[in-house]
Amino acid sequence: MNTSEMELPRHIYTKSPSPCGTTTRVTISPDLLINWAEDGRGDAITRLCHEVCEKKLDAIDSWENHRILELEDEYIAAGNDEELDYGTDEDEDDDAHVQCYHAACEAVTREAEMKRNRAREQMGEHKSAVETLVKEAREFIAAHEPPPQEDHLIGYMLTIGAVLAVGYVLFN
Repeated sequence: MNTSEMELPRHIYTKSPSPCGTTTRVTISPDLLINWAEDGRGDAITRLCHEVCEKKLDAIDSWENHRILELEDEYIAAGNDEELDYGTDEDEDDDAHVQCYHAACEAVTREAEMKRNRAREQMGEHKSAVETLVKEAREFIAAHEPPPQEDHLIGYMLTIGAVLAVGYVLFN
């Protein structure tokens, strides 16, 4: 999954102007990403992926309901048109029309179920991609961590000792 395709919280992005000043570069801040991922009990990634999946599932449900309503409207409109045709065998036409309507509804239901399954698969892919990004952010921070400062305790002790010696000599 491409980083630009991931849905991540907006607060982990940083914006910086390009050197020429004409565009703004948006990047993910590694430290903010790690802090967000460890938020709460460390299940921020799972919560985000479930929220994204639920939004997709809601959209699929809305699409399915809308499409079935359209099919019902088409069925009703076709039924009204057939009433105007006199001299045809209404039972055979009506049965064929009902079967066509049910077949179309089943096709919409199958397509919606396939979309739901794909959305659930994408949730797993999204979660693993975000976890990989968090891992890369940790590696980036570890690679760019400043070297530990040397302990200058001996130097400080010698300086304090020299100051005390000078102070003792001056006061005595």
